[in-house]
Amino acid sequence: MQVEPLHFSPDEFAQMVRREVEEHKATIVMIDSISGYRLSLHGEELVSHLHALCKYLQNMGIAVLLINEVEAITGEFRVTEVGISYLADNIIFLRYLEMQGEIRKVIGVLKKRLTNFEKTLREIEISRYGIKMGRPLTGLRGILTGNVERVDSAAKER
Repeated sequence: MQVEPLHFSPDEFAQMVRREVEEHKATIVMIDSISGYRLSLHGEELVSHLHALCKYLQNMGIAVLLINEVEAITGEFRVTEVGISYLADNIIFLRYLEMQGEIRKVIGVLKKRLTNFEKTLREIEISRYGIKMGRPLTGLRGILTGNVERVDSAAKER
């Protein structure tokens, strides 16, 4: 359900989410995005409101997806600027990078609470046909900073 963030107070929004979960047996709730949620707070504390809502949903057995958009396309890499990563069992990121004069998308996993995970970064392509995952991006460094450099194989072995 699409919600306009400025039309509801945080408490009204939380009540609406609870009603959807309890009446319609929702199993997944996605908040896209946290910055939209922040707009509804009108200066109130984001972390405490989000914490309460996420803990309620987790206690109900609901999968919670939080989309956190960042303003910078390249440069300093942050998981979140608002200190909510502790709420997440898993953190997946999508990052843009410039490589050979093209803008590309890279996906990676930063956190997976209960098990090990693949630590390589992969190119990802999203099109009208679906999602295509590329091979691991080996031989490159600086992807998270946006300053991509090729690493020769002799340097990688050291």
